Amino acid sequence: MTIIKILTSFLILSCIIGNVNAGYLDDWPDEALCGWLNSASPPEYIIEEASKRGISCPGEVASKHLIENVQTSSPPSIEIYDIIFSDEILQELLEISPEEKASDFTRNFKNYRLAFIQDEIICGFNLKRVVYENKAEGEIESWDMAYGSITFRGLLTDFKGAWSKSMGGLSSDSRYFNDEINIKLTKDGHLVGKMAYFTHTISSDEAPRRPLFIELRKHPKTKPLNYKNINLDNSAEFWIDVEDWAGGIMYVFNCKDNEELQKNKSAKEKAEKLYKDSLAKNKMELKLIGKIYESKVAGPDIVFSVNYLDGDFEAKSTPKDSKKLHDDELHKAHINGIINTSLLDQSIGLKTLVSMRENDDQLTLVVSVAEDEDVQMDPLKEFAKPAIEYCGKLPGFWWDKLSFVVSTTDIEIAKTQKCYFDFFNNKTNSEAKNLYRTILSASASISSYLKSNVDR
Repeated sequence: MTIIKILTSFLILSCIIGNVNAGYLDDWPDEALCGWLNSASPPEYIIEEASKRGISCPGEVASKHLIENVQTSSPPSIEIYDIIFSDEILQELLEISPEEKASDFTRNFKNYRLAFIQDEIICGFNLKRVVYENKAEGEIESWDMAYGSITFRGLLTDFKGAWSKSMGGLSSDSRYFNDEINIKLTKDGHLVGKMAYFTHTISSDEAPRRPLFIELRKHPKTKPLNYKNINLDNSAEFWIDVEDWAGGIMYVFNCKDNEELQKNKSAKEKAEKLYKDSLAKNKMELKLIGKIYESKVAGPDIVFSVNYLDGDFEAKSTPKDSKKLHDDELHKAHINGIINTSLLDQSIGLKTLVSMRENDDQLTLVVSVAEDEDVQMDPLKEFAKPAIEYCGKLPGFWWDKLSFVVSTTDIEIAKTQKCYFDFFNNKTNSEAKNLYRTILSASASISSYLKSNVDR
């Protein structure tokens, strides 16, 4: 009985000593722990304390004790592997519907007084990023995050837009902009509601980001849409708060109501009809004009340009500028050079005063044929006035000047220039005829020469 009591007392005492030791070991230096570890049978609490500290002790015995303790007490390590999706699976992931939807906001519209557009208003829009990292008021970036059109009809606000390709990632899915956007116009011209919104550009090697679903509220910096008088002010600016570092601004512009759209449509149809009628009416004239002009269609206009003839002006000196007398004179100068052309067997010298005249309808080279100067123009002098009387006036004409239309969108001017061309072919001597045709063939080259030397 005495032996059992002694053994029981010893075990209790050992536990007490172990617990006490575990507590006061916090003050032990690493060297003291290593000294114990190098003994044949160090206490468990010494080994555990050394392992907990992660110390490295010299000596084979100490290292063996530490390794054995780690092997028995450490949890298994975790290995991480990259996941590679096939294109088919990746497409399926992109098509997963968002957990949050813009339609969730529908019940909140009851908190606003919404505008009712009786007819229809159509506007263009673009969305730009506003960055607040450097300036409290924000810096508007120049590029478009998104763009498209908005149709206001009744209580409907219908967006047809797209995120810019440079945004990348999931933004390329058109549903996020056209379907996941639930916005209305208030009676005071603000946009309110909820929409899918992408904040970051994503490159091809980055993981896609899901959009934020942000709420558009009335903003103090917003310029509301004056939908009641859209013809007076057809633009608006809607500021959007997104995150602390960046937000957005949506520019709405070029808004037109249905009445104006119908007027524009009617005017466009009328203009197209007149244009077609004009082409039919002047089909023969266009064919004849083709002798001196190449015609090409640019928008609603036909542009007639002198390039059938092949004259090229070769200057002998820099032009000497003269005083400009008319607002539509681009350049005016005395020139000195020769015209080379396959129309004649020899080149023709040209030394005279010329100017370029321009307006919305034509570009014209005006050449002086004054009596007391420019002897090179003598063959044309006696025919200048009769040509003007026979064919009518060309831009920049006068009795001592002849005009050569380089290009025009006015078919009547082109026909008049064709008349001059025929007049000098049929009603003048060969010297005047050759000189007129030569200058006409080089008119584009002379105009180019004047333009390139204007600042010299």
